[in-house]
Amino acid sequence: MKKFVFNNETEGIYPLTVQIISYIQNIAKDIVDDHAGFRIKTILIELLTNSLKHMGNDVTRIGVDLKNNKLYISKQDKGKPLQINTRQVSLSWPLTHSKFSQNEIAIYGDDFGTLKGRVKNSNQLEFFTEDFDVRYVNKDTIMGLNEHYGLMIIARASDAFNYKHKPDTGVNTFTSVIELKQQ
Repeated sequence: MKKFVFNNETEGIYPLTVQIISYIQNIAKDIVDDHAGFRIKTILIELLTNSLKHMGNDVTRIGVDLKNNKLYISKQDKGKPLQINTRQVSLSWPLTHSKFSQNEIAIYGDDFGTLKGRVKNSNQLEFFTEDFDVRYVNKDTIMGLNEHYGLMIIARASDAFNYKHKPDTGVNTFTSVIELKQQ
């Protein structure tokens, strides 16, 4: 796994994104088409923006790995654990299954769909989305997008997306997986 360090400064987002994309194109040149490239760039920008918003002065590590035509992009930091407050429940780590019906929780919803989390274990949440049939979106909907909209973007751009918190070290890891196809 190749690791990159983000200093959590706004002006660092673009150069680091370009550096990581260049690395990915080198290791996966025959399997990254324009569609996959767009998804990769979207995921990187959202992960780095998330880090910028939540990490302060500490650094964030971005990991990139390619295994069996699956691209793994991870973001690791030692910030606060992921905060999720919904109408259903306020999450605290470690998670307890008894708070959830069917081990799922609705994290964010808007006129486009719902971002949900599936509890994998007491320290891991797997994100997925349920889309709505949308033909028109008004300005109020766009202006009302909340904190977890970035997670929804990453979940939609990924084939798999999860979060893991390690309470013993304080490390938070978001991992996105993209299945790349031979061209």
